[in-house]
Amino acid sequence: MLPALPDEPPGRSSGDEVWMSADDVGEFAQGSAVSRWALARYLVGRSIGESVGNTLLFVAGVILALAAVGQWVLGSTFLAVVLVILALVVLVVRAGLRAILRRLTAADRYGPIEQRLRALVSDTKGDVLMELRRVGLPSHTWTLPLLAFRLVGKRRKATLTRLRDFDIDRAVPKARLDELHMLLGRGLGPV
Repeated sequence: MLPALPDEPPGRSSGDEVWMSADDVGEFAQGSAVSRWALARYLVGRSIGESVGNTLLFVAGVILALAAVGQWVLGSTFLAVVLVILALVVLVVRAGLRAILRRLTAADRYGPIEQRLRALVSDTKGDVLMELRRVGLPSHTWTLPLLAFRLVGKRRKATLTRLRDFDIDRAVPKARLDELHMLLGRGLGPV
């Protein structure tokens, strides 16, 4: 036999039992609208930064391979040395960009949750690239460095106008933002 429903409103205690209706729980969004926007931008920035870093690492690898070919196949030590120096410059630029990104995103402060943040960035990267493609900006792993040049070059105004059309709700699902809020709350206190 089923227990009788209490006469008290849902969510109230009736002896040892607590009755709650599913209707009593509404939509839940952590943080304020501003903090959700900032965290979404954080994920977008980290996604783009990771893509640019991986692209620069690949470019440095290709340049080093060309240096090896220049030395062993062409027999040109001068060409090999110039290409190795160029590859080292690319690696230094990559290290500098990663250091700036770590500093801007305060990655060192997150300590134990940094691995999960990286996983969230990884999960978000595909959606971010799709949204960049939708607004007409460079959106492939190999073309993301062009976005940085467009932000400082002659096409800056047009690029910023297109970035305003970037819809964060398409790129970062609510579940990822909620998880990020919970992770940051655990790592830094309330966000």
